[in-house]
Amino acid sequence: MNANAPIALLGAGYRTVEGAVQDFTSVWAARHVGGFHHTSLAVLTKDDDGNPEVMRSNNTAKHLEWGGAPLGAALFLLAPPAGLSVLSTVGVSGAGAMIDHFRHEACPDELAELAAVLEAGAAGLVVVALNLGSRAMVPLLENAERCVAIDLVWGDLEEELSQDFAHPSSGALLVSI
Repeated sequence: MNANAPIALLGAGYRTVEGAVQDFTSVWAARHVGGFHHTSLAVLTKDDDGNPEVMRSNNTAKHLEWGGAPLGAALFLLAPPAGLSVLSTVGVSGAGAMIDHFRHEACPDELAELAAVLEAGAAGLVVVALNLGSRAMVPLLENAERCVAIDLVWGDLEEELSQDFAHPSSGALLVSI
């Protein structure tokens, strides 16, 4: 992928689960329009103890070896219990590289703000869109009470993923924690 290819990482908070599900549907439907390369998204709700959990998710890259990594990595950084759940389901292939990339390329204050938005609402929506900036994504989140968008670039992620795949037992995910 082009080193300048954009990655949009978005989080939105909602008063109702229904609002989050409606925006989930809008984002998922929009994958057929324009330059979407890969899109991963999840609706988060809270369990009885108030911990975030994935209610619904989807991913256009699930057929790729690293297909679960964008969403799993984003959730791991923003809502760790939900991230661990996703990664245990889809596998950790490429997740260490994605976690490191997001953590090093995004402003820590922006990541913290995005995590706070997800935590504050009754429901949340996390979107990771590869090859599309946040300006194209934010208008799709019409029901959000609050939204935080972080724009990143692909950069050297290809090399980082290659290293993750070359040394799958190296514990890259554990190093990232």
